[in-house]
Amino acid sequence: NLRGTRKRSPRLRGKKQLIGDGMTDRKLENYIGLCRAAGGITTGFDLVLGEVRRKKAVFVLIADDASERTRKQITDKCDYYKVPHFPAGMTSDELAGALGKRASCAAAAFTGRGPCRPLLSLFEERARESMNENENKKKNENAAMTERMIVDGSKTNIDV
Repeated sequence: NLRGTRKRSPRLRGKKQLIGDGMTDRKLENYIGLCRAAGGITTGFDLVLGEVRRKKAVFVLIADDASERTRKQITDKCDYYKVPHFPAGMTSDELAGALGKRASCAAAAFTGRGPCRPLLSLFEERARESMNENENKKKNENAAMTERMIVDGSKTNIDV
């Protein structure tokens, strides 16, 4: 009976955090495992930039604790070559563990088109949700500021 004997990556063992729309780290690891098995993941700063330059990268993940210089160089290169890039939502050690690497990695390029599509759609959805949350937050802040201005009497009432 081999059911349930799959080893989890050591960095994420025991963690059950929710990612995106209720997708657990287990599902995320499964998708990453499929990409890794297909040879669709490149890690390391220089190799990731090379994949982006050659237009082989479908999308790029950047670790949350990557340095500002690394983050800027990768995002600038991705923007220039129109490659989607997303924050990984995990540290470089956690990202390395999820990718099956021993050393930490600040960025990973996903190059295999087939198995990478579910991951790409997951990270695109997370980015959309994040943008919606930011827009709602700005609207609420603007409404509160307008309300304070009206209460303070610093804004004149306009008849409609």
